[in-house]
Amino acid sequence: MVTKDRKKWKERSTQKSKYGTTEAPDPFPISRSRLEKFHACPRCFWLDRVMGVDTPGIPSFLLNTLVDTLLKREFDIHREAGTPHPYMTENELGHMVPLAHDMMDEWRENFKGVRVERHGLQVFGAIDDIWISKDGDSEEWYVVDYKSTATKAELTADLFLEDIYKGSYVRQMAIYQWLLRELGHPVSTRGFFVYENGNVSESSLLRDGSAVSPRGIPLKPALVIEIDTADPSTVIEGERIGFDWVDGLVRGAKECLDLVEPPEAGEFCHHCAYVSSASQF
Repeated sequence: MVTKDRKKWKERSTQKSKYGTTEAPDPFPISRSRLEKFHACPRCFWLDRVMGVDTPGIPSFLLNTLVDTLLKREFDIHREAGTPHPYMTENELGHMVPLAHDMMDEWRENFKGVRVERHGLQVFGAIDDIWISKDGDSEEWYVVDYKSTATKAELTADLFLEDIYKGSYVRQMAIYQWLLRELGHPVSTRGFFVYENGNVSESSLLRDGSAVSPRGIPLKPALVIEIDTADPSTVIEGERIGFDWVDGLVRGAKECLDLVEPPEAGEFCHHCAYVSSASQF
């Protein structure tokens, strides 16, 4: 794909993408990322979904997307074989295997994903993976999210509860778990982040790849980090993150959409703060 022309920012032109219009779907679809936007700034969320005025976007992180794609390909090999991936056995999770399910491809596809109708909305989100363990006739599913970064910080479960940006990953995990639970699947409150961390101490890219890919990204050993959304200590910025929190978030999003005027901006919303300051000149 080659981008040759600059595009001007513009409002959404299709009425079906705006809540409350005669052409809008009922129930109205809200993605997991839009729920996160509502959590961050109800005003930006309302302007986006009701008025069609979205905040300016940013380019995609294509290297991160590539890591996700390659991980999915690796785990799909073990999904088909019914065997645990080495990352699982290395982290004492060898009793699990990637879930083989007819809906996996759709659940992982952007703009499709896992879909649930609740509180007057159709909530959806595209997962990365699900692992499964069996004990006799019973089974339990575990939501898995792939992440990639390049940091010297020690990546631990505690960091996910302390770092405000990684806290959004915990909220993301809880929403995915809630979606699958609402569909009646045996989803555990335990979830896993498979983390690929670039080694910023290396002096160059790796040179021991294949003929078509002779160089690669130097990565540290992969980490599998567990988060339990049922644990009372799973608190992000003072909010207890769990299924009740997700349910309340969805209810709040619907109430926000039904407002006739935009609500107050989020306390830490940079977009709204910028617009407010710029409008003074």
